[in-house]
Amino acid sequence: MELSALSIRVARTPGLGMLPQITSQILRMVDNPNASPRQIGALIERDPGLASKLLKTANSAYYGSPGKIKTVSQAISVMGLSAVRSVVVSQAYQQMTAVRGASKRFDRLAFWQHSLATASAARVLAKLKGYRDPEEAFLAGLMHDAGRLVMDRFLPNEFDQICTLALERVIPLIEAEREVLGYTHVEIGDMLAEQWNLPDGLRTAIRMHHQPKGTFAECPLGYLVYAANIVAHQVGFALQPPVLYSLEEQPKQELGIPDAQLEGLKQVVLQEVMRTQEVLKI
Repeated sequence: MELSALSIRVARTPGLGMLPQITSQILRMVDNPNASPRQIGALIERDPGLASKLLKTANSAYYGSPGKIKTVSQAISVMGLSAVRSVVVSQAYQQMTAVRGASKRFDRLAFWQHSLATASAARVLAKLKGYRDPEEAFLAGLMHDAGRLVMDRFLPNEFDQICTLALERVIPLIEAEREVLGYTHVEIGDMLAEQWNLPDGLRTAIRMHHQPKGTFAECPLGYLVYAANIVAHQVGFALQPPVLYSLEEQPKQELGIPDAQLEGLKQVVLQEVMRTQEVLKI
């Protein structure tokens, strides 16, 4: 299937072609400097599932107030708006991509574990680099491989061919994708991000997570998610096949993180994954 035809199918699929209306409303309000926690909380409470997830997150050990947060507005105050945005988008992303495709070779659990590990690594790296919004880096990492969920749902036979080819040749999945389809999950993810009207930074990170361009200052999220994706593979959260990944020299120089420091980060990432996995139930 051509990418243009796939784009049309995705756009016409209920619940997938665009973010839920309540999610879009919440995100607009979260980004409004004049909106109060009470106003944002009232909107979130219109979605009981989301309100429950937010309260559970705020009451987790991660935020240091287990069992003490009783209202959504309290949760917002404790977590901060950036973290609230992460929960809102993560919940919507999980719901929108929950429909299982027909691919027999795609390991959906391994996919989500890899996505969460990349998200956690992106957040850790963002803090290390002093990036203004580590939660935005977390979101970019969580959604970086969204195109593969589209492949599982709409291109199951081709995806099985891709997985088989990658295993037989021991090559990265992205190389097998290009050979079978003529395009990759990166282009599909970029298309999906455009349809969902994601912010430019998130869309750029999805588009560049295998090959960042420009300088770190020009595209920080692209570099953070690129490195986080590799760290996720290196700590054991990899998609098939077991291809060894390492930072290329140019991105490594742009990031400016010594190898020894990256090694030390791996244990921190593992701890972050365990904590976040319990909250998001991945």
